[in-house]
Amino acid sequence: MLQIKVQSNPIEKNPQKILENIKSTIRKSKSSNMTIDISMLNILDASKIATMASTYHFLKFAQGSINWVVNSKEVEKMLKPLNLGNSKFIFA
Repeated sequence: MLQIKVQSNPIEKNPQKILENIKSTIRKSKSSNMTIDISMLNILDASKIATMASTYHFLKFAQGSINWVVNSKEVEKMLKPLNLGNSKFIFA
């Protein structure tokens, strides 16, 4: 299982660039199961990144899964209606 931690870098706060970094990692990965720590992001950015990256991950690994480490149960509540079958949420 591949584990990724998005670093809390004071220079990089752009969610789009964080998403591109995660997508690049997914693209290069041979592992269909991942754990990605986005616990340092706010609820809206974490929801956006989890939605977009989960969709991208599903296109490459239809049978894989991503464990998202988030800082709030609200992220899971926001995304539950989207039924992202490859995503599970772990609370930091």
